[in-house]
Amino acid sequence: MTHSTTPTRLLARGLCFGGLACLAVITLASPGATRMFAWPWILAYAGALVAPALALVVRTLDREQPLFLPARTWWVAALVFATVVIASALTSPYRGPSVLGSAPLLGGVAVFFLMFDWLQRDHDRRDRLMQTILVASAVIAPASMILWAGQEHDAGKMLEARNPFPLGHSNYTAGLALLMLPVGVVAAVRRRGAWRGLAFAVVALALAMLFTSGSRGGFVGLAALVAAALWRAPLSARKKWQLTAAAALATVGFAFAHPRTRATLLGGAAARLVAASEVQRSAMFTAGWRLGADRPLLGWGPGTTPLAYPRYRGGLAGGAEIVLQLHSLPVQVWAELGAGGLACLLAFGVLTLRHAARHPTAIVTLLGYAAFSLTDWQLDVPVFTLALATLAALLAPPESCHLLGDKIDPRPRRVGGWLVGALALGGVAVVMLVGQRDPAPELNVRALALARDSAQADRAIALLRGSLTLNPDQEIAHFNLGWLLVVRDPASAEKHFHTAARLVPDKGGVYFGLGLARLNQGRAAAAAHAFALECLNDPRFLTSPWWREPAIAATREASSAAFGDLLRRLAGTAPPHALDPGQLGRVPDGPGLAYRRERTGYPVLMRNLDLPTPQDLYDVRESTASANPGVRLPPKGWLPSPLLLTLLDTPNSTKP
Repeated sequence: MTHSTTPTRLLARGLCFGGLACLAVITLASPGATRMFAWPWILAYAGALVAPALALVVRTLDREQPLFLPARTWWVAALVFATVVIASALTSPYRGPSVLGSAPLLGGVAVFFLMFDWLQRDHDRRDRLMQTILVASAVIAPASMILWAGQEHDAGKMLEARNPFPLGHSNYTAGLALLMLPVGVVAAVRRRGAWRGLAFAVVALALAMLFTSGSRGGFVGLAALVAAALWRAPLSARKKWQLTAAAALATVGFAFAHPRTRATLLGGAAARLVAASEVQRSAMFTAGWRLGADRPLLGWGPGTTPLAYPRYRGGLAGGAEIVLQLHSLPVQVWAELGAGGLACLLAFGVLTLRHAARHPTAIVTLLGYAAFSLTDWQLDVPVFTLALATLAALLAPPESCHLLGDKIDPRPRRVGGWLVGALALGGVAVVMLVGQRDPAPELNVRALALARDSAQADRAIALLRGSLTLNPDQEIAHFNLGWLLVVRDPASAEKHFHTAARLVPDKGGVYFGLGLARLNQGRAAAAAHAFALECLNDPRFLTSPWWREPAIAATREASSAAFGDLLRRLAGTAPPHALDPGQLGRVPDGPGLAYRRERTGYPVLMRNLDLPTPQDLYDVRESTASANPGVRLPPKGWLPSPLLLTLLDTPNSTKP
């Protein structure tokens, strides 16, 4: 089938090719998922998202060939979802950053309409699309494995170095592998010659990517892929059961071969790291539920998890100080898009299952990825939104034709196309006019850089206060502002340390700073209680060289008594290697370590890789030798955060 070429179609085509080129750049520019937030890569990121929306607007302006639309239930559902995303972003407490965060989701909606329109114009285009996906997989998969194999690691521990390439995280690697596998398997069965050889290579490399990722969710997704493929296969029930049993054994063996997934089931050397991951995921799930419950209609807005999560961190049993995502697609949707987003997600699931027969490869891929997505959120990375939008376009049926005499009436297509184009244009306008990066992180980083020069302390204080005016739930600003004020204004410093402790109760140094602020106000007993809490939260502080400072050493006896009181109140909670109040203040002879902690993940979490890594103002002092070599101290933050807050707020004379 041939079509005349018009300036409108040429422009739309050029935008699409440009967007695909930008997508390729940020996908392969390892680590793509984070580098896309750094200059000049952010230009490619913007191009990959804006180009599809502009191409969709241009397509709707073509009067000779109106935009082909899917069935009304599909295009209405897509427009409702886009509306929910825009409304959620505009009503978010963090409107500017949230509007920017909505761009990947809106770009996915644009790709859905463009891809569906393109597929309807030639029956051979489905096969051409599958070939294109196979070729793209044949580029990404080798790049991933070559970069992983090129890392420097011990030969005996090679598998422990999880494959984060090319996007920057092993979970992204697993997600890419799951999207590649069905296309590769189908091509290996149906194609001949060089195409079959390429397909076998893609399957082998995708399995290698999945295995080296060490993603437990990835193995769950693989099992779901196999189950969905068998469900769709034209085989007898007996044959399906036989293949299911064989596939189950193979999948279990595949999972057990990796030390991380093996440790999940049997324990082992990696069990401690796996347990820490489970604690963090449990905390994320709890936080996600509470986030959505507080704003149930439209959530906190797309991309706002790093900004809203700190409000809930103090009430969690553990986990990271700030998180980029909640590691579950349904939980993330509930937290950021509320009930409106969940309703759209449910509608999408129903529609895809209703039309599963239209493209077996697409539905199998979606079902496998859906199982995996229960353990991760990846729709803020353009390659995943593009892939899922393409799969949806393969499943969507066309709109019913309306006959006008002996011709097809184009008016319904034009009306629907105008609605689609208007929303696309509105989405681009909102993102470009309202979207902006959160200015608070830049203020924090500038303040911490200035604070290294004591003559710039006043400017640093002003910047941190300005940052807190924008967002009062920033532990980094409260914690460091407390250290800047601990001498000149200890009463204000105490308030900031107290707020920082409520935001991140297991933050190292926060109770020490609180104690110094109280000590500088002449409240020795309250200071001793805070010093004891610092020892409880981070037992290494028991022997910190800070105890050699005369003013702090003067509180040693009171702090030791407060520490003993805290341990008695924790009867049954303390670890077997019980802490001894007699250890407090016994600093071993010899030199110690003195340094300031860096927040290496802060630019990534704030989605601004152009920011330098900030460094806290707290001077950490640690002994290099142990006062009791035979005693193993518990790690920092070993107590649940809610319990630490209870001990902070409850006087020593009462029990928690």
